[in-house]
Amino acid sequence: MNQTIVLLLLCLFSSHSLANNYLVGKLIPEKSVIIRSEVSGVVDSFQVDSGDSVSFNSSLLSISKADYSLNLDLAKYNIDVKYAKLETQEKQLKRYQSLLSSKGISEGTFENQLRLANISRAEHNISKTEHEIAKRTLAKATPHAPFDGVVTLRSIEVGQFISIGDSLYAIADLETLKVRFYLLESDFDQFKKGDKVKVTIPSIAQQITGQVSLFSPVMQENDPGFMVEVSLDNTNNQLHSGMEVYVHFNGGEPQ
Repeated sequence: MNQTIVLLLLCLFSSHSLANNYLVGKLIPEKSVIIRSEVSGVVDSFQVDSGDSVSFNSSLLSISKADYSLNLDLAKYNIDVKYAKLETQEKQLKRYQSLLSSKGISEGTFENQLRLANISRAEHNISKTEHEIAKRTLAKATPHAPFDGVVTLRSIEVGQFISIGDSLYAIADLETLKVRFYLLESDFDQFKKGDKVKVTIPSIAQQITGQVSLFSPVMQENDPGFMVEVSLDNTNNQLHSGMEVYVHFNGGEPQ
């Protein structure tokens, strides 16, 4: 299944279809995403291929981690350095507090030490944040599935260099499909959100019931009409993206 089918938005209809009280469209996944890389590197391995089922949070592939692991180690060591510096500055601050109370130092000297202690505390907090960023970056080298679904396209190969933003996989949830079409002003009252509608799939000679899951009250710029989506249950996997379907209204049947 190619990306064009997965991302297909427009389902055509004709005046002949309207005359017979049904609209013609094609099925598309109700939920589909393109997984893009958040880090750069070389693909070490991939765990799933086109057509494979994936579960939520399962690993999809592994991008070279060596540099990201080293950055994480470096960030951890930096925390230790900053903490040691903070401890030293806070001990000095306590000593200066005692000296200030006995007039052993001036207020200016104490305030300068307080400033140094505050700077060390801020640097320590920064180092902890940098460590968390390094940890998150390392985790991004192993992308995971965002939901249960099916891999519709694998876009990578082992040894391929990946840049940030490159496409890795396309994944779709095929347990619910939808047909998207557009209504003219004259047919605006034919559907409303939540309506149960009959849908015929001619290729398998079946008629099933769908539900209007989206009805746009506004015609968007460049759209041919008011967008409507009808969702169809596909838990038995008898329907496939790209199938032609007839969506009936006013009790219409295909001729």
